[in-house]
Amino acid sequence: MNGNGTSQTKLKVVLIGDAAVGKTSLSVRSYCTRSLYVDNKKIMFQIWDTAGTERFKSIVPFYLRDADVAIVAYDITERNTFENINQWLRLLQESAPETIKCALVGNKCDLLEKRQVTTQEAHTFADEHGLYFLETSAKTGQNIQQLFMDIGSIFVGGLLKQHRHNSAITVTESGEPVTSGKCC
Repeated sequence: MNGNGTSQTKLKVVLIGDAAVGKTSLSVRSYCTRSLYVDNKKIMFQIWDTAGTERFKSIVPFYLRDADVAIVAYDITERNTFENINQWLRLLQESAPETIKCALVGNKCDLLEKRQVTTQEAHTFADEHGLYFLETSAKTGQNIQQLFMDIGSIFVGGLLKQHRHNSAITVTESGEPVTSGKCC
């Protein structure tokens, strides 16, 4: 408990995804450390931004080792960043704790005229893999607050029943992630 009678939870949030999808902008928009109150519980988010380039991919597992939440970000205007999500999910499966919660975030939703990935397509992908899904704009701030409120709610139980966060990612022999009984 803190001084005002509310309990406090610290969550390590790791942003992963291809280069130039807006991970750094999401973390800057989120001030790298952010506190919100969810159901009278203070949640302090410690936001870790990872490099999405291939040469830095080998250090991402160290960031994931003790993470509570992974935000897998893609750029709605660059189809290849969406197609690479499976690679990032495999990395999560290999490196993250079994208890990690995962969110799929389509960034740059302010650029609708350049959209290459539909909301429905991404939503279907998220449902198939048991991921929380939201589109955001780090540039305008659209849905950033909602993203962190929802993540916080997952940890205090509010959204757990609404979204299938009690399933996790496993990788089949074909290399495609599928849901399992673990938590992600």
